[in-house]
Parts: sequence; C-alpha cells; structure tokens
Amino acid sequence: RLPRGFAREPYRMNTPSEAMSSGNVRTVKLASRIAVAGVCFVTLTGCSEQAQPTLATSTRDLVRAGEELLASEPVRSAGQFQISEKADKDSGTACAPGSRQRFFRAQGNFARPGQQSPVTAAGLVRSGLVLLKFDQIVDNLDFFSDDLSVVVMRDPRTAVTFMVAARTTEPNILIVGKTDCFKAEE
Repeated sequence: RLPRGFAREPYRMNTPSEAMSSGNVRTVKLASRIAVAGVCFVTLTGCSEQAQPTLATSTRDLVRAGEELLASEPVRSAGQFQISEKADKDSGTACAPGSRQRFFRAQGNFARPGQQSPVTAAGLVRSGLVLLKFDQIVDNLDFFSDDLSVVVMRDPRTAVTFMVAARTTEPNILIVGKTDCFKAEE
C-alpha cells in the first residue's frame, strides 16, 4: 500500500481535449484571458524602445532643465546666478570628429557669503537636480575638499549632464550643463 497522496501510476499531463473534458474548462478559459490581457498590456504600453534623443531634442531639454534648475528653490537658496551660455552654438571640442554638442553655463556667488560653504552650496544645487530627476554619476567625496565641492548628475533619457563646482573663490558656483555628443547629421 502507498502512502497517502502518492499515485500508483506515473504522472501524465492531460492533452488539451482531455483537460477540456475533465472539468478544467474554467482553468483553460482563465489562462486564455490572462494571455489575452498580457498581449493587450504589451500592445498598449508599447514594445518599442523610447525614442533616442537627437541634438535638437537634447538641446531643448538642456535649456529647459537649466532654466528650471536656476528657478528651483534649492538653487535660489544656494546663490544668485547669471546665464553665460544658453546652448546657442555647436561645440565639438570634447567630441569625436564629426560630432557636436551644446552647453548651458551659469555662474554665481553664494546667497549668504560667509555663511555658506562649497559643500552646502553644491548640495543645494544637487537637490535641485534631484527634483528634476537627474541621477548622480560621480560621488562628491571623490572631489571633496574644504575649498571645492563637485557634483555630476545625468538624465539618460534626455542625454543631458550637469556638472556643478562650488568653491571659496568667486564666482563661487559654476553650473555647466551639456548634451551628449551627436553626429553632425543627427
């Protein structure tokens, strides 16, 4: 005699027709509905990749992010800024031959001279970039000193990177945003 729960014959899977005839119609219908729902979900959410940025779209995103960053509360608490470049010309100096990128540059001084340090100012600008959904790509401890603090953050969806340097000498805070390098035809 076999212990309870053990079958005398080896387990055999039912064929689809046996499954339908043996009272498992509900299970098959449920499985079919789940499969259809999955196909609908994939179709609605889109199987295709997100469109890759171009120089034009990345430049628009760079300027938008730069302006929003300077208008954000954390950055206004860090300092008062002047924009010196607003992505209005191509640059190829840091790119491979035949490629180009655009820059957004702003500089300013501490909002409360004598009460702020480079670390606190860079941290405030970093907070502004976090609010804009940028990811930190360089740990500030890699560039840490009492006189200089550096933050580098990137938004891979838009191909935009911001580098922030806060220092004790004036101008105290430098913000440089840049697009990735794009081939001339993109």
